[in-house]
Amino acid sequence: MSILQRTLRTFVLTAAAMAGQLGFADSGYHPFSEPVDFDPDWQLFAPMQLQDIEDLSPRQRAPHGLFLTYDRIYTGMSRPEVNGASYLMDATWGNRWDFGWMNRRESGWSFSYQVVTGPNVYHGYEQLRLNGYTDTTQGNNANNLLPFRPAAFDNDPYTLERTYDVLQSVNVGDYSSFEANKTWRMEPYRYGGMLEPLIGLRYVKFVDTARSDDYRSFLQNDPNDPTTILGTAEVYTNDVIKSRNDMILGQLGFRYFRNIRRWTLSSDFKVFAGHTFQTQEITKFVTTTIYPQDVAVGDSPLFDGDHTGTTFNSRKNNETPVGFDVRAESAYCATKHLDLRVGFQMIYFGQGVWRGATPAQGFNFDTNQHLIMPGLTFGFAINR
Repeated sequence: MSILQRTLRTFVLTAAAMAGQLGFADSGYHPFSEPVDFDPDWQLFAPMQLQDIEDLSPRQRAPHGLFLTYDRIYTGMSRPEVNGASYLMDATWGNRWDFGWMNRRESGWSFSYQVVTGPNVYHGYEQLRLNGYTDTTQGNNANNLLPFRPAAFDNDPYTLERTYDVLQSVNVGDYSSFEANKTWRMEPYRYGGMLEPLIGLRYVKFVDTARSDDYRSFLQNDPNDPTTILGTAEVYTNDVIKSRNDMILGQLGFRYFRNIRRWTLSSDFKVFAGHTFQTQEITKFVTTTIYPQDVAVGDSPLFDGDHTGTTFNSRKNNETPVGFDVRAESAYCATKHLDLRVGFQMIYFGQGVWRGATPAQGFNFDTNQHLIMPGLTFGFAINR
């Protein structure tokens, strides 16, 4: 028998012995049992029987093994500290996923990922360009569905006009975070409440966008002969400042929950502090179009889309953010392992956030602003 055959036979016999002694023994050790320790028989929608839980002690009823929650978030976001309007808020939507496990030794891990895209609040108007038109007469195309648009007009396909969107940002933000926490479960209190202290790390990315547009038209003179008029110039300027905050935070806190018949009432509190790596990108887009001197609707431009005025620069900074994350939730046990949840969450950064402003807004270079995000949550939980 070759060495390879003897090695393979030894491996098979060892694996069979381990499977027989450990994998299938009632009292054997299974190294991967704890994360999937809850036993739903994968019947997540089996009906809940009150007698199944009313006779259980708080420790027996407290869930073990894997858990997962999803919440839809309707939240407000405070405005940048421009013109003294930071006490105002604008509403937006987001999502939050919490997952992890708790083992039978009353310790485990919890993870949370949250993203809020928005708000996207602007003031502005739609500027009709010098050769634009508003005729929506139906043409003689095959299906007679699209308006007749001569190629020279080159109108916007959505507004059917040759336009610019001239906007001023009010509150434009993008928030995302991920956290990992080590948790412990303490002994139940007298009336059944349970406390889970935690300590962990949190990464937060917040990007603030400030935008200011300008539109002007004027007669364009020949730079070599100021008495000669080349045509009518149309200049659209777009200033955009993106302020990005990458935060590495340490945090500690607790989760307290109590079961009352079909309901689970819980609250979470976390306080965090750390370091912010800040970068700001400043971009100016300048689009110049030259028309004939007496431009009329439908005239083709003499020169279209000169972007020679476009500029870009960036800078960086560092700050120390401090804040907290507080939640209060109630969950109704709809089925044996599925809960329906509703709650409140508030994320607060007292300092350390860079939110930009454009030249038209005063070029506020305050790198140490605050950020407040209170809102309502609703979703579901599995084995939580």
